[in-house]
Amino acid sequence: MAKIHDNPNRDEWVKKIAGLTTLAAGVALLTDFRVKHLSPFKTDFSLELDGQWIECKIEEKVALLKHQEFNDKQFLNNCTCGTEAQKIADKVVAEMDACTDQYVAEKIHVNFRLANKPPIMPVNIFLDTDRLLGNKLMELRNTDYYALPLEELRKVRGVKVITLQ
Repeated sequence: MAKIHDNPNRDEWVKKIAGLTTLAAGVALLTDFRVKHLSPFKTDFSLELDGQWIECKIEEKVALLKHQEFNDKQFLNNCTCGTEAQKIADKVVAEMDACTDQYVAEKIHVNFRLANKPPIMPVNIFLDTDRLLGNKLMELRNTDYYALPLEELRKVRGVKVITLQ
């Protein structure tokens, strides 16, 4: 008997995920998937219903591969690429601190999340960095973020409106 969540998209991705044998391959698949299917700048809308479920399954596999390949100290302090997570965090926080444009700040924050969301970066470092970036972004937005009319806001942000016909 079929389960409620079984469908061809998920079945195909479960097979791809099961074939991952190295952390590097898992990270490449996860980051590519996030950019293509889950980003505000995504280019592929084919997995609207299954994207987050698939991302979760890829994250599970990457976490297991990270646990296999890293010792305890690396697991708690390094990103999956092997770089010390705090160095990456310090670099992006410095970039955000120097930023004065709210739209550039949004991209910094979104790109940080896409590239480093756990299990890529250890949770403790990711959450603190995400908090710092979010605080700066909100300071730049201030209270006048929605003062622009919707059409002008879309134009400034480069929004492409998609309509269903």
